[in-house]
Amino acid sequence: MVLRLLILTVLGVLLLCQCATKHQPIRFPATFQKFPEELFSSSTVKECRLLEIKPDLTSLEKKRLMDLYTLESKHVKFNSERFQELLDKSEKLKFEVEPILSESETLKTELFLERKESGEDEKNEFQNETLKKAHAQVYQLWNRDENEQALFKAKELVANPDFSKNSTRFEWMKILNLYFRIAHDVGDVLAITEAYQKIKEYESCSPESANAALLLSLTYYSKQEPQKAIDVLSSQCDEDHSLSNKTRKSYWLYRFQKSVNPKLAENEFQTLSSLALPGYYLYLAKSERGEKFTIPEVNLEASRKYLDEVFEVPVLINKYLLKAEERLKAGLNKDANLFLTKAVNEVKEHPERNLFSMLYIAHLFRAAGNHLESMKIFSLLVGAHKTPPAEWTPMIHSEFLEMFPRPFADKVGWLAKEWNIDEDFIYSIMRQESAFNPGVVSSSNARGLMQLMPSLARSLSQSWKYQPYSTDKVLFQAEENLKISTYHLYQLQKLAPHYALMAAAYNAGFKRTRRWWQKFGNQSLDVFVEFIPVTETRNYVKLVLRNYLYYKAMRTGGGLAPNLITMTLPSSPLPRTISSKKR
Repeated sequence: MVLRLLILTVLGVLLLCQCATKHQPIRFPATFQKFPEELFSSSTVKECRLLEIKPDLTSLEKKRLMDLYTLESKHVKFNSERFQELLDKSEKLKFEVEPILSESETLKTELFLERKESGEDEKNEFQNETLKKAHAQVYQLWNRDENEQALFKAKELVANPDFSKNSTRFEWMKILNLYFRIAHDVGDVLAITEAYQKIKEYESCSPESANAALLLSLTYYSKQEPQKAIDVLSSQCDEDHSLSNKTRKSYWLYRFQKSVNPKLAENEFQTLSSLALPGYYLYLAKSERGEKFTIPEVNLEASRKYLDEVFEVPVLINKYLLKAEERLKAGLNKDANLFLTKAVNEVKEHPERNLFSMLYIAHLFRAAGNHLESMKIFSLLVGAHKTPPAEWTPMIHSEFLEMFPRPFADKVGWLAKEWNIDEDFIYSIMRQESAFNPGVVSSSNARGLMQLMPSLARSLSQSWKYQPYSTDKVLFQAEENLKISTYHLYQLQKLAPHYALMAAAYNAGFKRTRRWWQKFGNQSLDVFVEFIPVTETRNYVKLVLRNYLYYKAMRTGGGLAPNLITMTLPSSPLPRTISSKKR
């Protein structure tokens, strides 16, 4: 009895302390697939045949062979001789790999329950049908550019006490934000100020009130009233201490102070320069000063020692890493992703305590072809500190550069020359659209590497007279998708001859981008981007431009000229349009 209690006590202590062990990392090459795993191809057949003739398959290799049989069976005639043969082979292997299948299913269930508990799968929606309908009517007026009427209707909505009392936080903030955005589109400072005050009265320190304060301050700045801009932005409470928000605020305070107090402006510039990573806002600041933009010089081998040296890792994480490594070696990338996701969930609350573990997990995600999850881990690491420790800097920079690869280089290079598009800009769009995943499908059904809607892809193929486009499944073939996507960029480049406009048009469609261009095109690039009313498109443009800076700097190996991305937009476009890509 005493021995039993002692054993239980020891086990309890081990679980509580998450005792560390040593892990020997393995270097894996990053995976870039030409086809999603679900698409049957000649490479699938080749892998299957090699496994069939290989002696003494491991259990994991048998699982991979079973997966390949299952995949082929989905692409042969139902109940044919080959179909039955594949079914028999799969059943035989299924019996042999039952423990592996069971472990994966258990893990999927655990991950599902973890997501449910954290609320990750929950979507905010209108519960009040009347309010939902009213919001939709106002939004439709705004979307048709009937802004004066939309503003009048929005004011009515906000003034209705029944709506304000009987709505959720999500619903009412949605209404207030719509009111503010329409007021901003109309350009009436009094209306913008009133809408901002409504948001602030509802929640004085929310992300929404902070964003509204920035837009109001930018409105004053665009009207040559920098002191009012400073007063609004400086007085607004802001609980968002993320690196991205801090960078944006430092940049705009720098810009506002330039014409009011040059000394304070220089302080803000120094703050901006000292942040963890140079990016979009630092480029804008340096461009305004006529200075070159550079990315950190990093000795990749020296800063990536975590791939060569044993490091300490919690015992539970070590178990997940070992299982992920085994599956990667067997070509079971999807299964490896399950264990890597479990590992992330165990360490993401305290990334600063698990630097090497997280860097290595990011490395393994890239090996599994899951570049998006690798990028998310990086964001967790950077966001773990307001100012990351100095010893982290080389590792953070080296990992960041690893996330700007150039897959399908021969094809992209050829297409760039064919359509006279900057190759680095093609990669900037690709990275942002799909994170190099040929099988990704968006919530609006955009597909493949550069996320084309099937209707737009068909229209582009007809315009180009591109014969191979016979079915929408072509969009899941990376190199075919790239051909159509770069042709789309070629069209947009003629209509929207500026990288920011091209990015906005690729995301939101040229029709909407033209409207924003005509309305705010007289502003400098930095103000124009902040004035884009669709949050997704506004952030998308910033990230694509950031990507472009990094791809260009990595290619040239030196500083980028201040005018690489011009701060002045070209004149308003001609009244013509092409099919828009809706999200």
